Amino acid sequence: MFLTGKIIEFLDTDQIRMGYVRKQERDRLQVIDPRGRNVSVNNDHVVIVHQAVPETEFPSAARTLSDAIAGRQSEVDVELLWQSLGGTQREIQAAELAQLFFAEESPGAASAIFHALVDDNLFFKRKGAQFLPKTGDQVASEITRRQRQREHEEFHGRAVRTITDLSKKHPVEQTAETKLLLERMHTWLRQKNGDEVGAILEEIAGASKARDVAYDILVRAGLVDGSADRFLVLAGIDPVFPRHLIEAAESLAPYSPVSSRIDYQEAAAFTIDDEDTREVDDALTVTRDGGEIVAGIHIADVSAFVGKGDLLDVEAARRSSTIYLPAARVLMFPERLSTDLASLREDIPRPTFTVEVRFDGQGNRLAYRIVLGTIRVRRRLSYDEADRALASGDDGLQALHGLAVHLQRARAERGAITFRRPELKVLVKGDEISIKKIDPNSPSRLLVSEMMILANGIAADFASLNSLPVIFRTQEPRETLAAEATPVVEALAFERLRKTFKRSRLSLTPGLHSGLGLTAYTQASSPIRRYADLVTQRQFTAHLSNKTVPYNREELLQVLATAETAEQEGRVLEERSTTYWLLEYLAREKKDQNLAAVILDAKGNIELENYYVRGKIGGLGLQKPGDIAEVRIESIDSVRGEVRFRLA
Repeated sequence: MFLTGKIIEFLDTDQIRMGYVRKQERDRLQVIDPRGRNVSVNNDHVVIVHQAVPETEFPSAARTLSDAIAGRQSEVDVELLWQSLGGTQREIQAAELAQLFFAEESPGAASAIFHALVDDNLFFKRKGAQFLPKTGDQVASEITRRQRQREHEEFHGRAVRTITDLSKKHPVEQTAETKLLLERMHTWLRQKNGDEVGAILEEIAGASKARDVAYDILVRAGLVDGSADRFLVLAGIDPVFPRHLIEAAESLAPYSPVSSRIDYQEAAAFTIDDEDTREVDDALTVTRDGGEIVAGIHIADVSAFVGKGDLLDVEAARRSSTIYLPAARVLMFPERLSTDLASLREDIPRPTFTVEVRFDGQGNRLAYRIVLGTIRVRRRLSYDEADRALASGDDGLQALHGLAVHLQRARAERGAITFRRPELKVLVKGDEISIKKIDPNSPSRLLVSEMMILANGIAADFASLNSLPVIFRTQEPRETLAAEATPVVEALAFERLRKTFKRSRLSLTPGLHSGLGLTAYTQASSPIRRYADLVTQRQFTAHLSNKTVPYNREELLQVLATAETAEQEGRVLEERSTTYWLLEYLAREKKDQNLAAVILDAKGNIELENYYVRGKIGGLGLQKPGDIAEVRIESIDSVRGEVRFRLA
């Protein structure tokens, strides 16, 4: 067909457009549209051919033609046209349908039909330039879908208006629809499901604030207890165990010593923990054999009570770890198991996974063995009590501390990070917020830390040598800092060191852990509090009992993926909760006081010297990074974790 000089209508993706053919070349047309834009069109995309006109008359002719087509389109009853076909099932040209409806096949009539069927696709499905009538069932299904879509859009509009109003902190009016909306919001907050209410909250408040807005609304509506820990509610974590799990824990039998385990009950085992620790994972023993020292690191053997796939095991896998927040603690196992049966309590025999290490008099490691044991803790010490015992000359503690110093020095020579700044422990009891600064480098904390690193490192070596599939922790080498010519304040030193950290990763392949200065590292030292540690422990206890290990590599990969996600979520939860209560403390106790802050950089970023809270301040003048500035709190938003400072 010769098309040069004619007005055509053509398909442009799913749209039908009008144009004037300037030139025809084989299978392509050079076309100009009514706005004067040049378009290259494939011949196959032409659906309607109108009359020829001079190019100069095209814009006005196109307007006249479009108006005429729109007028005829308004006459088209698409449903009547569909019914008149009587169930015909073949692809039909627009011109044939125009003949059926208008009794003519003119380009204008065909165009009107084409536009009508494109705009209303309920009864016909377009296939290129033709139309296929739908079956009755297809039409009925589409009508139902459209009705649901309309209802959904109406609900969405009402929900957006209602939630927007609720978020303005007005009293919550409990209409029937509002109640349903609040229930869905509550379920979304608890179960983290994909309810549309959650998407609407994110649409209104932003993804980062949606859960906070939901929490505030639900507290005012009385569906969430305002005295419950805000951050557990926001994370969808229920600290209470269901009755059937509590009963499962209560039904567990206490441990009775068995001859297949090495008996350490006469070895005067002791524990060192924080005063409020109730899940006691580890104990230590120390004995002398001639000029040699034998250190025993004894880990609570939770695998002796809970097997893979048990009710309690499934719940522990779901929880992934014990969570410690300033105002709450959420256990991985019910108390009957975590603080009683498995916990290394005083004067009660307990099963252990034990790493026993032999050293010479100079602190050099001679040999080790890993066994299943039984211990009886004779002394429970807090870190403060252990420090006092060390200072007073306790022989066993001093021997272990000497080994710990030697071990740390050796790791440092292999590139380990040994700089550890003090930590803040924030505790909330009722309306009282207390803050305690903990020195991780105190003698007793160094002792415990090095013994746990020693046990986990040896366990990793043992697993590697015996081809035992376990979860390893690896960390890539960090950047080396240039030596400082002058001493650097702690905050600045930590900031510079922090920037060199590489994220540690979980792996099924042993590899370097640069931060610890070890060639292989696993974690089996906290099985009461970390599920990944329990899984790793089970691999060891099965191997030591000459049994098939419970987890293959594929199952370990699943545990590994869950553990990494849970660790990240747990860190965010703990950091956010700690920041909230720390800012609450500052708002209550330090709002009108001068506070010392370390200047971190020239941009005005600062850190409060005693609280590690960071913020920004202007007008530093000649002060430089590392200098101390006197500041005051200008404003605090504890919920958002934001604080503003000004120079005092």
